Amino acid sequence: MSPSLSTPTYEYDVFVSFRGADTRTSFTAHLLAALDRKSIRVYKDDINLPRGEEIRPELLKAIETSKIAVVVFSKNYATSDWCLDELVKIMECKSVLNQRVLPIFYDVTKSEVIEQKGNFAEALSNGPEEKLETWRAALMKVANLDGFRLEPYRPEPEFIEEIVEVIWKRLKGESSTVQSRRQIDNPGAGEDFSITISQNDASSVQNAIAEWSRPFFFLCVS
Repeated sequence: MSPSLSTPTYEYDVFVSFRGADTRTSFTAHLLAALDRKSIRVYKDDINLPRGEEIRPELLKAIETSKIAVVVFSKNYATSDWCLDELVKIMECKSVLNQRVLPIFYDVTKSEVIEQKGNFAEALSNGPEEKLETWRAALMKVANLDGFRLEPYRPEPEFIEEIVEVIWKRLKGESSTVQSRRQIDNPGAGEDFSITISQNDASSVQNAIAEWSRPFFFLCVS
């Protein structure tokens, strides 16, 4: 386990794990643009590595220092050792740092990922034996979390905006909570370390927490 896991300093709001060949110029590009419009700090790394290449240390650090990890499952996600190694690291951060993890099922079903059927089965059959058990466990755990799936005939921009809104509300809620605690811990501190939460702001924080806590996995009939 990395020593930095015990004392994280967040550099990013969101880390996006995705298979570049599937969604780099389509869904993920639009998602990143929507996050940017909300001034959400995002780390993304869409460099394609040949199978068998090791994940870079700076990428692992980026995962550790992100508040929320977004995993975009697509048909060829499991064909990338790098994506699967990211997934293992993300679940480690969820366990140790309580990192929020949001799976998105794009052109795949929840059951395909959990049960590793179809493209996922084929991709894993070509993976290194020593990593398969860890990869399979990570896929199952992440896919079992509440997340989003694009329903048939639903406009993609609307779908993306809903995802971004959930992320933004969660980050806004965390920020308000941290600032409120700082005021309590430092009652005599100057202006830079204080915050006054209005009734409307407090309601927004409560709504944000409730929004994140409720199940938001959208099923669709295949």
